[in-house]
Amino acid sequence: MTRDNDMTHSDEKPELMVRECISVWTGVGKSGYAARLLAATAATCGLSARYVHAEDLLHGELGSLRAEDVLIAVSWSGRSQSVVEVIARTDAATVLITGPRSGLLPCFPDHLLECEPIADTLLTGVPAESVIETLRVGYSLIARATTAAERLLCLRVGHPHGALGDAIRQADTVKQGA
Repeated sequence: MTRDNDMTHSDEKPELMVRECISVWTGVGKSGYAARLLAATAATCGLSARYVHAEDLLHGELGSLRAEDVLIAVSWSGRSQSVVEVIARTDAATVLITGPRSGLLPCFPDHLLECEPIADTLLTGVPAESVIETLRVGYSLIARATTAAERLLCLRVGHPHGALGDAIRQADTVKQGA
Protein backbone atom coordinates (compact mmCIF):
# COMPACT_ATOMS: atom_id res chain seq x y z
CA MET A 1 0.00 0.00 0.00
CA THR A 2 1.38 3.40 -0.88
CA ARG A 3 1.55 5.93 1.92
CA ASP A 4 2.12 9.67 1.49
CA ASN A 5 4.06 10.09 4.71
CA ASP A 6 7.73 9.05 4.98
CA MET A 7 7.32 8.47 8.74
CA THR A 8 5.30 5.28 8.34
CA HIS A 9 6.96 1.97 9.26
CA SER A 10 4.88 -0.11 6.83
CA ASP A 11 7.92 -1.81 5.27
CA GLU A 12 9.07 -3.18 8.64
CA LYS A 13 8.08 -6.56 10.01
CA PRO A 14 4.94 -6.36 12.17
CA GLU A 15 6.84 -7.38 15.32
CA LEU A 16 9.31 -4.51 14.82
CA MET A 17 6.46 -2.04 14.37
CA VAL A 18 4.76 -3.30 17.54
CA ARG A 19 8.06 -2.99 19.39
CA GLU A 20 9.05 0.46 18.13
CA CYS A 21 5.74 2.24 17.58
CA ILE A 22 2.61 3.00 19.52
CA SER A 23 0.23 0.20 18.59
CA VAL A 24 -3.48 0.86 18.45
CA TRP A 25 -5.49 -2.36 18.51
CA THR A 26 -9.03 -2.41 17.16
CA GLY A 27 -11.92 -4.64 16.16
CA VAL A 28 -15.64 -5.17 16.60
CA GLY A 29 -17.66 -7.91 18.26
CA LYS A 30 -15.75 -10.91 19.61
CA SER A 31 -12.71 -9.82 17.55
CA GLY A 32 -12.90 -6.47 19.34
CA TYR A 33 -12.79 -8.23 22.71
CA ALA A 34 -9.74 -10.18 21.50
CA ALA A 35 -8.09 -6.94 20.32
CA ARG A 36 -8.75 -5.34 23.72
CA LEU A 37 -7.13 -8.28 25.53
CA LEU A 38 -4.16 -8.29 23.14
CA ALA A 39 -3.60 -4.54 23.66
CA ALA A 40 -3.67 -5.02 27.43
CA THR A 41 -1.23 -7.92 27.17
CA ALA A 42 1.10 -5.92 24.91
CA ALA A 43 1.10 -3.12 27.49
CA THR A 44 1.80 -5.63 30.28
CA CYS A 45 4.82 -6.78 28.25
CA GLY A 46 6.18 -3.22 28.17
CA LEU A 47 4.96 -2.24 24.72
CA SER A 48 3.20 1.04 24.06
CA ALA A 49 -0.28 -0.24 23.23
CA ARG A 50 -3.91 0.77 23.58
CA TYR A 51 -7.30 -0.39 22.38
CA VAL A 52 -9.85 1.75 20.54
CA HIS A 53 -13.10 0.29 19.21
CA ALA A 54 -13.28 0.54 15.40
CA GLU A 55 -16.51 2.57 15.54
CA ASP A 56 -14.89 5.04 17.93
CA LEU A 57 -12.02 5.44 15.47
CA LEU A 58 -14.58 6.32 12.78
CA HIS A 59 -16.31 8.82 15.07
CA GLY A 60 -13.40 11.11 15.90
CA GLU A 61 -10.62 8.95 17.36
CA LEU A 62 -8.99 8.26 13.99
CA GLY A 63 -7.32 11.65 14.36
CA SER A 64 -5.36 10.29 17.33
CA LEU A 65 -3.56 7.80 15.06
CA ARG A 66 -0.32 9.23 13.71
CA ALA A 67 1.59 8.10 10.63
CA GLU A 68 4.35 6.75 12.88
CA ASP A 69 1.89 4.53 14.82
CA VAL A 70 0.74 1.06 13.84
CA LEU A 71 -2.90 0.01 13.67
CA ILE A 72 -3.51 -3.64 14.45
CA ALA A 73 -6.99 -4.63 13.37
CA VAL A 74 -8.57 -7.93 14.38
CA SER A 75 -11.37 -9.34 12.22
CA TRP A 76 -11.94 -13.07 11.73
CA SER A 77 -13.76 -12.48 8.43
CA GLY A 78 -11.51 -9.63 7.34
CA ARG A 79 -14.68 -7.98 6.10
CA SER A 80 -16.06 -6.13 9.12
CA GLN A 81 -17.19 -2.83 7.63
CA SER A 82 -15.81 -0.65 10.42
CA VAL A 83 -12.42 -2.40 10.39
CA VAL A 84 -12.16 -2.20 6.59
CA GLU A 85 -12.96 1.52 6.65
CA VAL A 86 -10.46 2.25 9.43
CA ILE A 87 -7.70 0.47 7.49
CA ALA A 88 -8.60 2.43 4.36
CA ARG A 89 -8.65 5.81 6.13
CA THR A 90 -5.53 5.74 8.30
CA ASP A 91 -2.05 6.97 7.41
CA ALA A 92 -0.57 4.63 10.03
CA ALA A 93 0.97 1.31 9.05
CA THR A 94 -1.64 -1.46 9.28
CA VAL A 95 -1.63 -5.09 10.36
CA LEU A 96 -4.74 -7.24 9.96
CA ILE A 97 -5.12 -10.40 12.05
CA THR A 98 -7.76 -12.44 10.29
CA GLY A 99 -9.06 -15.92 9.64
CA PRO A 100 -7.88 -17.99 6.68
CA ARG A 101 -8.55 -16.27 3.36
CA SER A 102 -10.99 -17.77 0.91
CA GLY A 103 -11.07 -14.76 -1.40
CA LEU A 104 -9.98 -11.19 -1.84
CA LEU A 105 -10.10 -8.80 1.08
CA PRO A 106 -12.06 -5.56 0.70
CA CYS A 107 -9.08 -3.64 2.13
CA PHE A 108 -5.32 -3.63 1.72
CA PRO A 109 -3.45 -3.77 5.04
CA ASP A 110 0.32 -3.39 4.98
CA HIS A 111 0.66 -6.77 6.70
CA LEU A 112 -1.70 -9.72 6.90
CA LEU A 113 -1.45 -12.29 9.72
CA GLU A 114 -3.68 -15.24 8.93
CA CYS A 115 -4.98 -17.60 11.56
CA GLU A 116 -5.09 -21.35 11.08
CA PRO A 117 -8.34 -22.76 9.71
CA ILE A 118 -10.59 -23.73 12.58
CA ALA A 119 -14.26 -24.58 12.96
CA ASP A 120 -16.35 -23.19 15.78
CA THR A 121 -17.91 -26.47 16.91
CA LEU A 122 -17.70 -26.21 20.70
CA LEU A 123 -20.67 -23.83 20.93
CA THR A 124 -22.30 -24.94 17.67
CA GLY A 125 -21.10 -22.12 15.45
CA VAL A 126 -20.80 -19.41 18.10
CA PRO A 127 -17.28 -17.92 17.81
CA ALA A 128 -15.14 -19.63 20.46
CA GLU A 129 -12.31 -21.64 18.90
CA SER A 130 -11.77 -18.92 16.27
CA VAL A 131 -11.39 -16.28 19.01
CA ILE A 132 -8.82 -18.47 20.77
CA GLU A 133 -6.93 -18.88 17.47
CA THR A 134 -7.01 -15.09 16.96
CA LEU A 135 -5.54 -14.64 20.44
CA ARG A 136 -2.82 -17.20 19.67
CA VAL A 137 -1.74 -15.26 16.58
CA GLY A 138 -1.82 -11.96 18.48
CA TYR A 139 0.14 -13.36 21.44
CA SER A 140 2.69 -14.77 19.00
CA LEU A 141 3.13 -11.28 17.52
CA ILE A 142 3.66 -9.82 21.01
CA ALA A 143 6.13 -12.59 21.89
CA ARG A 144 8.17 -11.86 18.74
CA ALA A 145 8.17 -8.13 19.62
CA THR A 146 9.63 -8.71 23.10
CA THR A 147 12.21 -10.88 24.83
CA ALA A 148 11.57 -13.20 27.76
CA ALA A 149 13.82 -11.01 29.94
CA GLU A 150 11.85 -7.88 29.00
CA ARG A 151 8.54 -9.59 29.77
CA LEU A 152 9.81 -10.81 33.15
CA LEU A 153 11.08 -7.35 34.06
CA CYS A 154 7.73 -5.82 33.14
CA LEU A 155 5.91 -8.40 35.24
CA ARG A 156 8.25 -7.73 38.16
CA VAL A 157 7.57 -3.96 37.98
CA GLY A 158 3.99 -4.03 36.77
CA HIS A 159 2.49 -6.73 38.99
CA PRO A 160 3.28 -5.84 42.59
CA HIS A 161 0.00 -7.37 43.85
CA GLY A 162 -1.95 -10.57 43.46
CA ALA A 163 -0.85 -14.14 42.90
CA LEU A 164 1.44 -13.26 40.00
CA GLY A 165 3.23 -10.58 42.04
CA ASP A 166 3.56 -12.98 44.97
CA ALA A 167 5.08 -15.67 42.72
CA ILE A 168 7.60 -13.21 41.25
CA ARG A 169 8.60 -11.93 44.70
CA GLN A 170 8.96 -15.48 45.98
CA ALA A 171 11.20 -16.42 43.02
CA ASP A 172 13.28 -13.27 43.61
CA THR A 173 13.65 -14.15 47.29
CA VAL A 174 14.83 -17.67 46.41
CA LYS A 175 17.37 -16.24 43.93
CA GLN A 176 18.69 -13.78 46.50
CA GLY A 177 19.07 -16.53 49.11
CA ALA A 178 20.97 -18.78 46.72
